[in-house]
Amino acid sequence: MTGQTIATEPPPWSAPHDHASFDANPSRASCEPVTLADSLMSRAGWGPANFSETGPNPPYLRIGGKLWVTLTEFEPCFSSFHRDRVLFRSKVSMTDHLSRYDEIMIDPLAFEECFGPEEGTDATFPFGAWLTIREVRLDGIELWGRRHGRVMLPLEPLAVASAIWLRKAGDAPAA
Repeated sequence: MTGQTIATEPPPWSAPHDHASFDANPSRASCEPVTLADSLMSRAGWGPANFSETGPNPPYLRIGGKLWVTLTEFEPCFSSFHRDRVLFRSKVSMTDHLSRYDEIMIDPLAFEECFGPEEGTDATFPFGAWLTIREVRLDGIELWGRRHGRVMLPLEPLAVASAIWLRKAGDAPAA
């Protein structure tokens, strides 16, 4: 244990957003922390139909990938939960999308939904801390935290789009 208190409730700025106003004002998305779901709606043009509402902490998305024309390159992507283009799903490159943000914070709910109860503890991941996004890989996202050092985030918890927070480093609230 690091002695860090883990908040089990959403951060104070996590009040539900009006998605219509979010889409109408894209500058709002860059000036305060947003959930991954809100970010995909405001920056990638996704709508509620791209997400699933089935489960205790909606919305959800799929973690997928793109196989490039060369058939040798595979890129991790956020993928629409539902098929929205006849046989295909909308996909957004994780690398491209996350490059718009500097930091990520993970709620313990994301790990508990993916890996089971008791996985949302400080022993499994530094929850409730803003971590710098360094690199997206096939095995996870490499992060950096001042108190935690190098951290690897598996891709699976990103599917719980309501439990993933993103922000630009310059947007950090004054402590």
